[in-house]
Amino acid sequence: MIRVFLTVITLCAGLAAGPALGAPPDANASAAAVQDLDFNANTGEFTLPTEPDGGWKAFADLLEKATPAVNTAIPLTASQVTDHIAALIDGKRAQEALKIIHERETARADAGTIGTDVQLQYQKGRALDALGEHAQAAALWQDMTENYPELPEPWNALAIEYARQGRLLMARNALNMALASDPAFAPALENLGHVQMALAQESFAKARAAQGGTPTAGSPAAAPATSQRTPQDTISPPGAAVPPAAR
Repeated sequence: MIRVFLTVITLCAGLAAGPALGAPPDANASAAAVQDLDFNANTGEFTLPTEPDGGWKAFADLLEKATPAVNTAIPLTASQVTDHIAALIDGKRAQEALKIIHERETARADAGTIGTDVQLQYQKGRALDALGEHAQAAALWQDMTENYPELPEPWNALAIEYARQGRLLMARNALNMALASDPAFAPALENLGHVQMALAQESFAKARAAQGGTPTAGSPAAAPATSQRTPQDTISPPGAAVPPAAR
């Protein structure tokens, strides 16, 4: 009886160890192969890994994966925006510049921004002037000279509008105001020279007219009564320089 019991125990032990003893010689390789499979936690399934693509598709997939999920663009500063606007005006694209200016003004108003963007206001005057809206440009620059009298740029720009209208004395006064603010402001110095030459020519013309066309002693007889170029042609246009107070 005891011998039969031992035989049964031995048989059971052999059955329990059967799978291990009966495993194929490459069992380790099979386990490694299972580890290389892709496991989907949602479905509980193992799938073979996808073979990597080559060429442009692989490169495109790589770029797509590298694309950030959020917008990481850095917004432009106020000075960068006005520099871009100035470049558009210099490139004869004043209408585009004015559109950006209006959008910028609207954005500032919607955000409740306090204060005035002097750079933007000055470039708006330049855009209006380039589009032939001289009255609007003059009104804007007049307003700037009242609010920011220490800036030479608006005075110089206003002088150009006065010269265009033939109001040379007012142009000279505006240029003197620009130079009072900055004695080394080159555009105003150059424009003042043009305005003074035009005023001198007017004086010579009046003197000749008063004497029946005969040049007075000491006056430049060869000088024409009026220059071939009008003051608004010789005077320098408003520059793209940004008022220093806005920097």
